[in-house]
Amino acid sequence: MMITRLGLRTTRASRNFQTSARAMNKVFGEPATGLYSNLPFKVKNTKIPFALKWWGTFGFFFSFPFITAYVHMKRAGNL
Repeated sequence: MMITRLGLRTTRASRNFQTSARAMNKVFGEPATGLYSNLPFKVKNTKIPFALKWWGTFGFFFSFPFITAYVHMKRAGNL
């Protein structure tokens, strides 16, 4: 009981990091505004459409185990 009371009385140090928006703009510049500006990759005006990259990557990683199993079974003479 005494230990818990002592523990409640201790103060804990807390940090309050505060910066103003004006000071941050001097360091990092103005943030980009507009549609898709918050994404870390380019979506519009690319040579290969984003949907093709997305579904191509998904299709490759989905079909990889099946293709690998087929190749190994073909080499072993099971097909």
